[in-house]
Amino acid sequence: MLPLSADQKVTVLFTDLVDFIPLSERLSPTEVSLLLNRYFQEMNEIIFRYNGTLDKYIGDAIMAIFGAPVEREDDPERAILAALEMRQAMAKMGKEALPHRMLEIRLGINTGTVVAGNLGSPRRMDYTVIGDVVNTASRLEKMAKPNQILIGEGTFECVKDKFRIKKVGEKSVKGKKQSVTVYEVLGLL
Repeated sequence: MLPLSADQKVTVLFTDLVDFIPLSERLSPTEVSLLLNRYFQEMNEIIFRYNGTLDKYIGDAIMAIFGAPVEREDDPERAILAALEMRQAMAKMGKEALPHRMLEIRLGINTGTVVAGNLGSPRRMDYTVIGDVVNTASRLEKMAKPNQILIGEGTFECVKDKFRIKKVGEKSVKGKKQSVTVYEVLGLL
């Protein structure tokens, strides 16, 4: 069992399908599983193409890490490039899978220091990252509008000269005493 290691800088990306529950009520269980499997396959390929680590599925949400177990200088940039490609892939997938309805996702990205390593019990261990950075990335995803990519201050500081970014402003985040500065990624420069 590998011990947890402290002070690893990562960029965490969360993505989630918009209105998945109402959609799953209209589709058969087989259609839902086919759609989810295709969604996971498409998103995973993008994560891996940008050297990210798939951390976990949480229902129809995905948590990916850029910078663990291997940290790279451009982790925040690659996470955003992956998010931009995910958004494009979902638009295409929606047209193919559900011609009458576009599939939309929300994306949240945050960068900072976490604890990384195996977490769990002797019967089941998972490699993951934990800390405020992860929680904030998850909250940013939940706050995002359909097809919106929201990033935190840590990510913004790393990529502000590489993407078109708009400041959304100070936002209250569930579970945090202080508000966070939120930015929206509009696209490449």
